[in-house]
Amino acid sequence: MPRLRTLLTLSLLLLGSALFAADGAKGTFHFGSVTFTPVDSMAYLETDVDPPARIVMLTNFKIDRQAVLEAINTPGAVIDQTSRADGGAMLIIRALSPEKCGVSAFLNQAQKQIDLGNSFVAKGVVATASRVAGECATSTPGKMFDDAYDFRLSYDLPMTAIPKPTALPAGGGEPGAAYAALVKAIQAADWTAAHVKLPPDQVPETKPKPSEMKEYFHGLALNYPKTVNVVSGQVKGDRATIDITGTNDENKKIKGGVAMKKTADGWQVIDQNFYFVE
Repeated sequence: MPRLRTLLTLSLLLLGSALFAADGAKGTFHFGSVTFTPVDSMAYLETDVDPPARIVMLTNFKIDRQAVLEAINTPGAVIDQTSRADGGAMLIIRALSPEKCGVSAFLNQAQKQIDLGNSFVAKGVVATASRVAGECATSTPGKMFDDAYDFRLSYDLPMTAIPKPTALPAGGGEPGAAYAALVKAIQAADWTAAHVKLPPDQVPETKPKPSEMKEYFHGLALNYPKTVNVVSGQVKGDRATIDITGTNDENKKIKGGVAMKKTADGWQVIDQNFYFVE
């Protein structure tokens, strides 16, 4: 009898844990010709908005969680992974309240990044420090420009703790100094100082010949600032982002952001985006 009672107790405990265990995300999402079915999902608390919001990220591929934890921009890290997945796509559900939710999407196969707003119907929402669950759906089909859309998505996930980045000091600290040095090296056509700071896809396998060096650096200068001032930045582990202002090769004012990674040779550019200043 004691053994039977022990087995029964164990069975009830296992059943209870199964009932309350997070089981990922389910459902479908249609937008134009795209049909999305979740394969993987991840939830976290976004504290950089007021009020803080629970964010559910759904993908049609397996998420590289370590890359997400290491990244400074959490959703951006998952968006980057869509380009490496065949027909990669990502949805974001914003669990805003027991009644309302928002949805946005990055549909790589359709080359579209969309935000459908925050007015969708939420049901069965459970939001604690360790878990978020619920449903987000359209009550009737909607339309954005020429694309019709509808969806019904449910989720039940553990909350993932995402480490926060640290603000860099004035001038962007080491990453900012490295980027300023790169801009100076490009303007001076200094191969030794520049090539270790450039993205690998911008560095040829062999050093350009002296007769080719001027043309090589002219091409780089078209895509980098001519002058730069690092305004601010953030760092987390071996990743950093810096915000800059400056001028381009036509002496027009620009601003933007630069993503960087620390390597054995120092800080290296990963990506950058600039905009004209009116």
